[in-house]
Amino acid sequence: MTYGWMLLVVAIVGGAIFATVQGQCTTSTSGFSTSDVRVADFATNSDGNLAFELRNAAASPVEIDNISVEGDSYDAGNETISVGSSATFTTDVGATSVDGCNDFDLSIQYNVEDGIQSQVVSGTMTDSISLS
Repeated sequence: MTYGWMLLVVAIVGGAIFATVQGQCTTSTSGFSTSDVRVADFATNSDGNLAFELRNAAASPVEIDNISVEGDSYDAGNETISVGSSATFTTDVGATSVDGCNDFDLSIQYNVEDGIQSQVVSGTMTDSISLS
């Protein structure tokens, strides 16, 4: 086999790998890494609604007031998350799987116990879903 054929095979294999990997979506969040309330995970539950696992990174307990996805606000029931703990919150946002990636704006309003009230942290979540 000559070097020309080898280069042709490498180019074809490389193109196939690029075409396969290019369409994949990595589920992620951004903008929450330095806040008191962090998004540890999010997913679509069995009812087809978005659920979030929020973690308290503050030095005091936090109370979650509401969660806003793409401007639609959902009451979080004022549930308190103790220091270093996590809690799961389910919204009424319907989500279905799609091909490709989509970005969505996410805001969380919370109160720090014996601290500043009505704080808001905002960021972006990325996933291969469509909201309804």
